[in-house]
Amino acid sequence: MKYTMPTTSPSIAIIGLGPRGVSTLERLVAHLNAVENPPQEFHLHLIDEAQHGSGRIWNTSQTKALCMNTFAHGMTLFSEPGSTVDAPVVEGPTIYEWVRLHLGHNEEVSAEKRAYVDKHPLDDALWERFSTEELEQIRPESYPLRALYGYYLVWFYNSVLQDIPEWVRVHSHKARAVSIEDHGDFDVIALNNGESVQASATIAVTGWQKQGLAEQEKWIAQTLEDHPDLNWIRANNPIEQDVSSIKDNEKVLSRGLGMGFFDILILTTEERGGQFVEDSNAAGGLRYIATGKEPTYFASSRRGYPFMPQADDGGLPPAAEIPRLKKVVAELSDREGRRSIDYDVEVWPAVLRDAYHAYVKTLARVEPDALKADLDTVVQAIDDAEVDASVVFNGVSAMDDVISQYTTKRFSLLRWMHLLPANFDSSEELTAYLMQRLEEDLKDAEAGQDSPVRAALWSLGFSRKPTQVLGAEGRYTVESRHHMFDKAIALAQLACSGPPIFRTRQLMALVDAGVVKFIGGYPLLDTDRNTGEWTMSSPSSGGVRYRGTTLFDAWVHKPDIRKTPLDPLMKDLVDKERVVPFTDVWEDGTELPTASVAQHPQSRRVLDAEGQEDPRLHMVGIPAHAQYPDTTISPPLPGTDSWFIQEADKAATSAFNITLSMNKMNQAV
Repeated sequence: MKYTMPTTSPSIAIIGLGPRGVSTLERLVAHLNAVENPPQEFHLHLIDEAQHGSGRIWNTSQTKALCMNTFAHGMTLFSEPGSTVDAPVVEGPTIYEWVRLHLGHNEEVSAEKRAYVDKHPLDDALWERFSTEELEQIRPESYPLRALYGYYLVWFYNSVLQDIPEWVRVHSHKARAVSIEDHGDFDVIALNNGESVQASATIAVTGWQKQGLAEQEKWIAQTLEDHPDLNWIRANNPIEQDVSSIKDNEKVLSRGLGMGFFDILILTTEERGGQFVEDSNAAGGLRYIATGKEPTYFASSRRGYPFMPQADDGGLPPAAEIPRLKKVVAELSDREGRRSIDYDVEVWPAVLRDAYHAYVKTLARVEPDALKADLDTVVQAIDDAEVDASVVFNGVSAMDDVISQYTTKRFSLLRWMHLLPANFDSSEELTAYLMQRLEEDLKDAEAGQDSPVRAALWSLGFSRKPTQVLGAEGRYTVESRHHMFDKAIALAQLACSGPPIFRTRQLMALVDAGVVKFIGGYPLLDTDRNTGEWTMSSPSSGGVRYRGTTLFDAWVHKPDIRKTPLDPLMKDLVDKERVVPFTDVWEDGTELPTASVAQHPQSRRVLDAEGQEDPRLHMVGIPAHAQYPDTTISPPLPGTDSWFIQEADKAATSAFNITLSMNKMNQAV
């Protein structure tokens, strides 16, 4: 093995150059540009075997069939004035503004952002895949293609590289980091191309990693050995799943009803020649013209309900008011220590009351005759209603009584917490019920801010970040975290992190065309002893066993260091105990290891088994999902002081300070 740089000069390595990696790089470069007395020699190593800038998931070469579930004007990698960051703020365009600048519509972008682009000119790469007509169709409220976001990321990355000071030597490595060895004052990072690099500080931004097999997956793998004619498309990012292995007219058993499911439908229907056409007589306003070769999907998930379409707000929805939750957060934010906050008792009542307040306030605006009393009276009744989360969902009933007493409407969050209120005798009955619910979801989504239902769900969704930040570092009791907190976050994700409206319309068209049939919740996977096929059943559809030759898992595993990671770098760090799990603590003092890597909240350096900070190694993003909020959310929203950029800044600041200290020591010597 050869060293790329046999030196003890200050050096930083960034492993992983997707969105979080390049955001971390930008924060680091902002620090480097503020150095008044730079070292004589400084090395920066940028490591990723995927496309630098976009990473694997946002690769620019991917199909145009896949879109994002975030608005074009709601995505940026730039920090903003007022951001909670240590490195200097650098302003730049959102992806929508970046597109408009490509088209020459400079007057639509602020002077500060235009100045950045003047200094970091746009290149012609975007025009290689996108036409003027395609780009002109993008509005602030559009859901951009994932490939387009990839081009934005690559431009951002190249722009950051332009800003690196001349005294910094940059080394780009198109390779995967596979291990890190501690050599006292520095680390040696081995790459899969036989090279290695030295780093006095390392920031690992490894993103979604391949995981070892869970227990059921081990059974699936063994079944494949016994029945080689069967197919399993394991959970992964859609562009990395072998969609081509799904044959024409094949029966596919699918688990997961989020974005991955919507993606696979498009990749095996429209991408194979099928067409969606407008049809006012169709349930969702679309009709699917089949090729006659479509697979049939028997679809299920834990909930058994597809992610709801996002509201048509004509742009970024306004911030929810959540006055009660803001007050609670202000009162509890300074409380320190593990298990110091009971979410059920101290936080959930505020979240629930805010949601019902949002419902009645919107109802009073769009349908004032529906209120039997003035709004202030109804709101006071909401505040007076008892909320008791000691029994699951018991606290919702009192709120429902308020709605019944003071309005002519019926509304209950129970309807979205218990999405399948009954078990049906067959997939056909369940599918008919879900199509009715999807029509309702679609109607509310189309109404946008004029839908009282969407207002309540948006309030719940908007509460995610402040409640997650409040409970970070294990501040919620484990009991309450696994009770109402998990349920509230799950419902918020279902309602506010779903697909664009047109994807729900396409799903409904595919149901009408017989391409998709719903099985229900909590699916039971097995094999048919006679035919050898996969079988799947659910109590939601009468326990009927549906057969298929392909099993498709439509989700992405979150990293879990409790299992044996397949990612060689993470496996190396776990084996050496360079990283350990972050632990929750039960009421009786029992420690509960989580899936996350334990990290220091300020520096983002990993912790050892004694809770001591590693001298050099930092981690950013998804591997810390159980300890910190929003680590799986990308890209960040402008105007939100995003946790995404805050954590990138924390790691960059720590790595910068480590190397700065090293440089001072070298100068002293």
